[in-house]
This record gives sequence, structure tokens and C-alpha cells, in this order.
Amino acid sequence: MDRPSFRAANSLSARLRLGMSPHDVAREMKVLGAPVEPEQVTAWESGTHFPNESQLFALANALWCRTGELMGIEEPRTLAEHRLVRQFSVQRLTRTIHMDAALYRKAEAQNRWPGNFRQTLALLHALNISLRQLEAATGPCDMMYSPGFFPTDQ
Repeated sequence: MDRPSFRAANSLSARLRLGMSPHDVAREMKVLGAPVEPEQVTAWESGTHFPNESQLFALANALWCRTGELMGIEEPRTLAEHRLVRQFSVQRLTRTIHMDAALYRKAEAQNRWPGNFRQTLALLHALNISLRQLEAATGPCDMMYSPGFFPTDQ
């Protein structure tokens, strides 16, 4: 995923709801470790530019809203959307689930889950989703149903 989806109007609405200026948002984002200029905030709100993942996460925190709200997502449908609404970078998530980052990126690009049992359980826990939600996003997790997949299988 090159850049996350972003709804400029949702960002502007969230900022106005809090009574913040673009300068206030930029100041909060700097505190959150994602420094930007107020002009950048204005450009996002006008739809001429878009935040990257780390900026999107910081913006959601600065605006006290869910990342999904800024993305215009009610229910995540893809593996990438599930990851983004939970504010996980690929690096952080792959460290958490003990998976190679390149393999995970391929899974997002193809919407196919290649994880083993432990990686699958770790992913479900980290993203707070069910196996059914994972399968809705990636298709059947064929490996889950093969003999020997579960540690108790003989």
C-alpha cells in the first residue's frame, strides 16, 4: 500500500469540532513525534496533499479521533485497512507477529494470508479481529485447515 486512504473533509471536521487551528494541530503532531507545518495540515484538509502512515496516526491522535474516521472507513475490509485502523506500521506489526516484513507486505498486496499458526494467532490478537474477519479480508486461510497446522494435530 503506497499511502493510506484519507478523507480531507473528515480531518477538517474533526479539527473544527475541537476548535483547533492548523497551527494547533501541527504543534500537537510535533509533540507526537510527527512534525509538520501548519500549511501541510491545511493542504491535507483541502485534499491537495495526503499524510503518510505515521502522519495519519499522529493526526488521528492529535484530533482525538479514530484513524478509520480520517480514512473514511466504517468497517475495515482489507488486511491493510485492519492494520491501519489499529495504528500499526508494517515494521511494528511484523515484529509483533514474528513475520518477515517482505512476506507481510506481499500478503497485504495480494490479500492472501500466508502465516503459520502462531503468526495467525498473534495477528488476530494484535489487530483485535476474529478468524472470520481475517478470512473476509484475505480469503480462506487454507493453512489453518490442513493437517498438522494446529499444535495438537498428530
